[in-house]
Amino acid sequence: MHIIMIDGHVVSDEIKVLKTTNGIPLCRFTLSSSSDHLNCLITGKQAYAFLYEVEKGTKLSLTGRFNNRNQFIILSYSILKKPSYLGQIFNYKGHPLPLAKNK
Repeated sequence: MHIIMIDGHVVSDEIKVLKTTNGIPLCRFTLSSSSDHLNCLITGKQAYAFLYEVEKGTKLSLTGRFNNRNQFIILSYSILKKPSYLGQIFNYKGHPLPLAKNK
């Protein structure tokens, strides 16, 4: 088993929580690292914290390994930089508003 460290940023619009038969949470997202897109998985109690802390555009440092399906299984992670929303307009629920369309 080879342990690998990868730095990159999250490019998934949403981090998906997949259901498993044994009840353990499994989160899936896409990470962009040096022009490659990696499918990443994180499980267990870390998945809940990850889901709460990370969003699209977050820069991460990941430690993990590849499985037989070429998915990156995360053993540990650290957040290097969160995305900045300075200058964007938000609606009342906290979501960014879409760009205005020209008529």
